[in-house]
Amino acid sequence: MTSASQPTYKFRQSLTRLRREMTQRAKLAMLRLGVVPPPFQIQIDFTDACNFRCPTCSKWMVRPSPDELGLDAWRQVLARIGHVPLLRKISVSGGEPFARADLLPFLELAKQQGLEIVLITNGWFLGGDTLDKLESTGVDRLMVSLNSLNAAVHDETRGKPGSQARVLEAVDAWRARPRSMDLCLATAVMEGNCGELAALLQFVEDKGLTGIIYQVLAADEAHYPFARDAQMQELAADWYAHNPRWVRRIEILRQQVDELLARQQAGAPVLNPPPQLRNFVLYYEDPAAIRKLPCLGTLTRLYIDPFGDMRLCYGYPPIGNALRDDPREAWRGEAARRIRRDSAHCTRLCRMLNNNQ
Repeated sequence: MTSASQPTYKFRQSLTRLRREMTQRAKLAMLRLGVVPPPFQIQIDFTDACNFRCPTCSKWMVRPSPDELGLDAWRQVLARIGHVPLLRKISVSGGEPFARADLLPFLELAKQQGLEIVLITNGWFLGGDTLDKLESTGVDRLMVSLNSLNAAVHDETRGKPGSQARVLEAVDAWRARPRSMDLCLATAVMEGNCGELAALLQFVEDKGLTGIIYQVLAADEAHYPFARDAQMQELAADWYAHNPRWVRRIEILRQQVDELLARQQAGAPVLNPPPQLRNFVLYYEDPAAIRKLPCLGTLTRLYIDPFGDMRLCYGYPPIGNALRDDPREAWRGEAARRIRRDSAHCTRLCRMLNNNQ
C-alpha cells in the first residue's frame, strides 16, 4: 500500500467500524423491542464434506450424504432467496465448499440472483487459476482460515499437514495483481495461538489484505454434520474444562485483545464488533458469565443446510425446507417464533460465535 493511499484506507476502515457498531446497536435494540427484520444475511452450508480433520470440528467424522442438494435444486433455492426483501448477501461455507466439484456453477447461479457472495474456505484449493475464476464469477469476499504464522501450530489445529503453506501461497497469489475481490483471514482463538493475535493483524496489514476476523473456540459438536444430526447435540456444561485448546493464558489474551481494540480504533481492519472482542477475555476467563449475554443468532440470519433445510440456529430444528417452503413465510412462521422465544433463555456458549453477533 502506498503512503498516498494510506489516509483513504484508514478512513474506509473507520467508516466500516462505525457501520459495524451501529448495526450491532440496532440488532440489540430490535431484540429488546421484539422486532424481527427481514434476514440481513443467509448462510449456506453447501456441503458437510471436508478434506481437513480439524480437532475442533466433528463434520469430517461422518461420510457426506449423497442426498445433498444438486445444482438444479440449488437453482430453485437461490430463486426463492432472491425474493426475500432487502436481502442481497449470502455467505457460503461447509464443511469445505470446494469439496464439491459444482461450487463454481453454484456461485454463478447466486450471482445471477444479484447476490453479494462471501465464500469461506480452508484455502487448500486456491492454487492455480482458482482465484481468477472466483473473481470472474463475481465472488465479493473470500474468507480464508489462518490460525497461526507458525506452520506447525496452524497445521495441527487444521488436521492437515501443509495447510498453512497453501494459505500463504493463496495470499501471495491474491497480491500478485490488483483484485476486485476482497481477501480476509479468519482465526480461531486457542491456547496455542492466543499470544500472536496482534501479529496476525500485522500480517494482514503488511500484506494489504482486507481484514481479519477472530472466532472463539466452541465445542466440537457445535460444528456438526447435518447428515447425522437434525440439530446440535446437548453439550456438557463444562465441555471446555478439559479441552487442551481452551485459552488458559488469560493475561496474555487480555494484552492481545487490548492491542487489537486500540489498533481497530486507529483504523486497523479487525472485523469483529468491539463489544464481542472485549468479551473474548470474559469468555475464556469465566464462561458462566457469558450465558447472561443476549444472543442475536435467531434475529437477523437465516441458515440453509446442504439438504435445503432452513434454520435460525444450529441448536434448534429446521423451520422448513427451501425447496418446499417460502423463506419469507418460514422466517416469520410459528416454528420460527417458537425458536426465537426459546432462544431468549438459551445458555449455550455458542452465543459468542461470529454468526451469533
